[in-house]
Amino acid sequence: MSGKMSKRPRNSDGTIRRTNKPRLVTNRTIVARWVEAETLHLKQLGMSYQLIAGHIVDVVHGRQQAMVPIPEHEQLPADYRISAQAVHRAFRRGIARLPNAEAVELRKLDSERCEDMFLSLQPGIRKGDPRSVEAAVKVLTHKSEINGYQVPAKIEMTGKNGGPLAIETFRRMCEEAEQGQADDQDAATTK
Repeated sequence: MSGKMSKRPRNSDGTIRRTNKPRLVTNRTIVARWVEAETLHLKQLGMSYQLIAGHIVDVVHGRQQAMVPIPEHEQLPADYRISAQAVHRAFRRGIARLPNAEAVELRKLDSERCEDMFLSLQPGIRKGDPRSVEAAVKVLTHKSEINGYQVPAKIEMTGKNGGPLAIETFRRMCEEAEQGQADDQDAATTK
């Protein structure tokens, strides 16, 4: 072979299979899909990747109960380990597999979390606590970004005395700005 991947038929986990054999869904693939589902479920509950990794290892060793049922007749390896980075990759793969309807559900979940945070800040806002007000503004800004209803900023340029800006004036300003950038670049290259 000349360094290229072969076009040979493969199983779901990437192992090569014979062409006269059907494609197999291997135990590795089933475990990977379960990890993705468990990660998505726990992430919706607000757990960190590190905590999710510890939870999955504890489920495999029988110390905790799984949130998503483990497929019947499937064995998780006794020495199974997973890192926080691998959980993050599983989360990203799981999100990519989600249909848009579920992505909308995640957006709704995040909005509900923002509303809960805003409600928890209400006592401080009513007392006039500046930190509570600042945090509430940040929560509401984040919620507007999630839901896509943040209004784009409108920028207006005016001429003398607040009147309209003449096109010639605008062109001259652009040329001056471009010339200033060119001068800055020349000064930077000569240093």
